[in-house]
Amino acid sequence: METVTDLLASLLRPTQYTTWRPTWRLHLAHAFLAAIITLFSITAAWPLHTSMFSFEIVGGLALALCSRFPWFGALLGGAVAWANTVMTTDATFSPGIIPWLCPAILVARGFPRTPAYSLAVFSLVLTIADAQWDETSEDQLALLVWRVIIGGVALTLAELIRSPRHQAERSLHTYRENVERQRLLVVTELHDTVVRDLTHAVMTAEQARLAHPEDAVLAPELDAMTTAVRAAVEQMRHALRAMSDIRGGERLDIEATSAPRPLEEVVTDAAAALRHRGAHLEVEGLELLGIPVIPPGVRLQLLRVLGELVTNMSKYTAPQGRARLVIESDGRSLEAMASNDVGLPGQVGGVWAGAGAPGSGVPGYDAFSSGLGLEGARRRVEALGGSLSVSQGEGRWTTVFSVPFQAVS
Repeated sequence: METVTDLLASLLRPTQYTTWRPTWRLHLAHAFLAAIITLFSITAAWPLHTSMFSFEIVGGLALALCSRFPWFGALLGGAVAWANTVMTTDATFSPGIIPWLCPAILVARGFPRTPAYSLAVFSLVLTIADAQWDETSEDQLALLVWRVIIGGVALTLAELIRSPRHQAERSLHTYRENVERQRLLVVTELHDTVVRDLTHAVMTAEQARLAHPEDAVLAPELDAMTTAVRAAVEQMRHALRAMSDIRGGERLDIEATSAPRPLEEVVTDAAAALRHRGAHLEVEGLELLGIPVIPPGVRLQLLRVLGELVTNMSKYTAPQGRARLVIESDGRSLEAMASNDVGLPGQVGGVWAGAGAPGSGVPGYDAFSSGLGLEGARRRVEALGGSLSVSQGEGRWTTVFSVPFQAVS
């Protein structure tokens, strides 16, 4: 049903361009031109039979209609011209010129060239075939030549008009793509910097409160601070979710505006946070990020992706659980796996906020997550030509990604 509706909407559109729209003055100009052509054709061939007069009038109306409804006008004009060619023997300027002028309007308005030019070509072939079948006078041949010349000029002018309009349309499309990339970049950068640091502050305060439960003065102050920071984080995440309401299919421009935190620092902080919950973090292959074969731009994005995965493990690993990051490389690509225990539903300990996985909708998870970190990591990996997959099973949450070192064009 939607396909039929879209097709009808396309047929009713006066132009394919969004940067240019025909005005009512232009419609009036087209109607005036159609009237002039019709009057000239009728006057030049007077007197006319009733059928010929009808073809002239309907052809003029089709040409005028083509300004507001290009496809309907072109099809009606073509049908009138073809019927006139087959059913009559009188030679008139119009409606035979209509299948040339209407395609010119279609071309100038940005519609597909193939069906537009097909109208003119089919009309020419039909006219030539009719001339071969019946006896043709010199006047009729001269009229055919004039139609071809005037039609060719009209189509040439249409192409000249189409070119700058098409360029303006492409410029607008490029501008919108750039704006969309910048919007996604802002979302990712805010998540990777501000939200991450605020979340880290909340976790640090929670750990301090748990480490000193007997301090009656410090505990209320820490509670007040964490409540305020949590509210700020939640507001920021609501804004990020609104900003990342993506229509689908976009590729993120992964140029970063600031360098990420050193991964060693992220790993150290994550290990310390997990130790407070009795959990353990294992890391293998961290030195592979320094091999010279990795392009600098790829290395920068790998640090951001791995930093996001390590941060996630520090937030969501279950108490007494185990988190593991393994990095491997064959010299042509880099593969990494991050996995951690997520425990049982309802389990709470330290600052670990419950079972479930990123994006699962579990309330405990949502207390810390906007759901944008993994999505941002996925976009970065895919923009580098790699792939990222996420799975959950048997109480463990696992993320695996692979990135080639060859730059993606």
